[in-house]
Amino acid sequence: MIPFPSSNEYASFYTNYIRLIGEYIAKNEVEDIAEILTKIGEETKQIFSNLSEQEALFRYQKEKWSIKEVLGHLIDTEQIMSYRALSFYRREKESLAGFDQNEYVKNANFDQTPLADLLERYETVRKSSVALFKSFDAEKTAEIGQANNHPMSVRAIVYMIAGHEIHHLQILEERYKINS
Repeated sequence: MIPFPSSNEYASFYTNYIRLIGEYIAKNEVEDIAEILTKIGEETKQIFSNLSEQEALFRYQKEKWSIKEVLGHLIDTEQIMSYRALSFYRREKESLAGFDQNEYVKNANFDQTPLADLLERYETVRKSSVALFKSFDAEKTAEIGQANNHPMSVRAIVYMIAGHEIHHLQILEERYKINS
């Protein structure tokens, strides 16, 4: 089991994601992050599976991402963060680059991708991430690396993936009016 990260293991702008996963753990009485990622993944798949192609193109404001783009962003972010976790677990000494989430979404054409294809990709990425994280030795998840000029531990990254998803599920509920 991967331990919960300490606040000195990640940059302050990730605090909300870590807080959200802490709240999820308390509310659901589950501590294994692999199990949490699996459960959150099931919730996410259920939410998106209930949408039509047309509904998935909805934006609550013109300049905001569509629902499909939110899902694509979750996929991209998880892939990038999983790579970071793997790199730091393997003791990568080079600082890893950051990424501009808006440019990634803008250049991805998520709105032209069938929702079923996005969901299949999401499920594949999640299964891959969970399998990777299950292979990690708990002690080694304290390894620290540099990404986007900020130090972060392997375990902080794993918890950030889950907290980031919860954050976007809350936005979907509050601003897009999608009920989970």
